[in-house]
Amino acid sequence: MIQQVSYRQGNREASRLHEPLYQSGLVKIWNSLARFKRGENNIPVSLESLLVKVNRQARNDAWKTGPQLDALAVLLGAINETGRLHAFGRFYVKTMLAELLINRARLHELWQAVPGILAEQRVEKPIIILGLPRSGTSFLFNLLAQDPSHRCLSNWETTVSQVPPERPCAYLRDPRRRKGRYLMWFQNYLAPHLQEIHEFHLDGPEECTPLLMQGFATQALAGMFNVPSYSNWLNGVAHEDTYRHHKRILQTLQWRYPGTRWVLKSPDHLAAIDAIIQVYPDACLVHLHRDPLQSVASWASLNAAFRSITAQSVDSGELGAQVLDRLATDMDSYLRQRRGCGNDRFLDVRYDDLVRDPIRVVEGLYQRFDLDFSPDARKAMRGFLDQDRAKSRHHRYTPEDFGLSEEMIDSRFGKYMDTFDVPRLR
Repeated sequence: MIQQVSYRQGNREASRLHEPLYQSGLVKIWNSLARFKRGENNIPVSLESLLVKVNRQARNDAWKTGPQLDALAVLLGAINETGRLHAFGRFYVKTMLAELLINRARLHELWQAVPGILAEQRVEKPIIILGLPRSGTSFLFNLLAQDPSHRCLSNWETTVSQVPPERPCAYLRDPRRRKGRYLMWFQNYLAPHLQEIHEFHLDGPEECTPLLMQGFATQALAGMFNVPSYSNWLNGVAHEDTYRHHKRILQTLQWRYPGTRWVLKSPDHLAAIDAIIQVYPDACLVHLHRDPLQSVASWASLNAAFRSITAQSVDSGELGAQVLDRLATDMDSYLRQRRGCGNDRFLDVRYDDLVRDPIRVVEGLYQRFDLDFSPDARKAMRGFLDQDRAKSRHHRYTPEDFGLSEEMIDSRFGKYMDTFDVPRLR
């Protein structure tokens, strides 16, 4: 993923600034050609240029309502200040951010044209999975997705467009799916190690993160780019507008492809519990708990892969410190918010219990929230477990790869581990 270059500093490993180990042929050629263009490497990514691009495709200005443009301005300022983007990286960032705005604009157009979507579609008792990376959230997410009554996001719905085609069609024949397959291929081409770190499935289940990014106030963006000032700004952000938009998207998606109950997951949810309960008052909140030691290293590893797509260089020690601070700050925010929410909304699950007997944990989840655990769902989950046990996991990482230590992580997450009596597995 990235080349780790380190040197001894006392008794600690400290990282040096280094070039990404992998860079695709396309990126190399793109950046080589850009060197012949005067000033190409100094052109900032401006909000004005993005708005011009979106205005060409938007039919109204409704998509500009809300705090998202202010959030985007903060993000762009941080990217231009510390992002260290190369020429292809600037193109990638401009394209990605513009597409997020375009998706938002097209959604507003649909809602104005078909107001019944938001008036009539109900999102009831969604199951929302919470937890740090590598705490079993993906495993539980994939397991619950086997229930035929559950509705999950697909990768192509989140990345291509949330506006369904004008002509109704079967789910697997949706034209967005074809484009989504290409985008997944292109992502793997730019960063082939991503699939080793985090599985992406064309038809899902997919995290909510791409939808939340339309509000431009997520820790995902703080990880994808070297933007410490933006990450600091996130500490004071309110998330209600982002989750109201999130709910409207779910209403839109189920309008065309219905389901009994949504199952949702994103690392961003931890920092937004107040907003989630305000927007989804009957949400079933399931929190997975595990020693954060591997969580921090895993998240740093994933974001190193993303940064390698756009950045001239990646400092692994700098990244490790940023990830530790972001995840720990979000967890502290979660602890403060949860104290005022009441435990009746939550189900706390230890990672070891989930791995030891996943069906028993699922039975407890359905019972806790008064949900029907059908024979078909049970059978599908057992089939998934048989296949999952046969998978091999190759990706390896340690906190030391990112200039961190057990003591540093324990110090930042001590309150969390004490609050939920999380065992330290060292």
